[in-house]
Amino acid sequence: MTDTAQNFRTIILNDPANLPESERKELINAFVELSYKTTGGKDWESYRPAIEGWKDYYNAVGARPQDYNRLVLIYDHQTLVHFTGVTLFELEPEHRFVWMRSSMTLKQYHGAGLLKTAILSVLSPEWLRQLGEVYFIIRTANPIVYEATRNLVRDYAADPDLGLDWNLYPEINDAGELDPVPNEIRDLAVRATEKISPGCAFVPETFVNKGYFKSFGALYREPVFPCHNPATQSYFQRVVEYSNQDGLLILVHMRTRQVFAGAGGKGESKN
Repeated sequence: MTDTAQNFRTIILNDPANLPESERKELINAFVELSYKTTGGKDWESYRPAIEGWKDYYNAVGARPQDYNRLVLIYDHQTLVHFTGVTLFELEPEHRFVWMRSSMTLKQYHGAGLLKTAILSVLSPEWLRQLGEVYFIIRTANPIVYEATRNLVRDYAADPDLGLDWNLYPEINDAGELDPVPNEIRDLAVRATEKISPGCAFVPETFVNKGYFKSFGALYREPVFPCHNPATQSYFQRVVEYSNQDGLLILVHMRTRQVFAGAGGKGESKN
């Protein structure tokens, strides 16, 4: 457990399945409360679809605390204000995935860096090096999450001590359009969404995962997510249908950098 500069408490659970049942139930209740307060709008107390929908979601297999391989919890005193969890899976041995899911953040904590703190905690350098080559997969309706992910990927890629190469897909450019995505990445995204969102369509041209929360009802009452990057904001507003509970899929490919001795001396070879 550590304290951030803002005196938030950050707790990392490396194997949440080992928690006592009573603690798992307490966490589920905290997840539900945080989620309906952030998606139910100003009058969240009266917005039953979010209250009931998130309760169903976090009691379903896959979203319960014990279903994560690694979980980061951030508290302000005794109140849970953010969490990020990761689940490991593979399509085949050469395509291994880390599925990342993060909570929304209460408005009063916007700008406190909670998402960055959580991701840096869960993706510690020691843990990353153990993974080898892997794909991180994220679904989000929030352009802020996309921007935070892109910025963190750039930070990790610029760190020579990590010895890791990173590629993020899709890249939203300054014109609010997608840069070209390799066909093999599009195909991999299709298969990965079939794994994490069975029965929900994926649109390879836009990277939109359709209606992945739809079975839990209208969770988002006021889906207005401010974003400092107008190009990213424009893209989300154009392609994400919030009333259908859509979200953008993000794939991040991480590979170990290999160093070799060439004929003229030492050099680096990127996988």
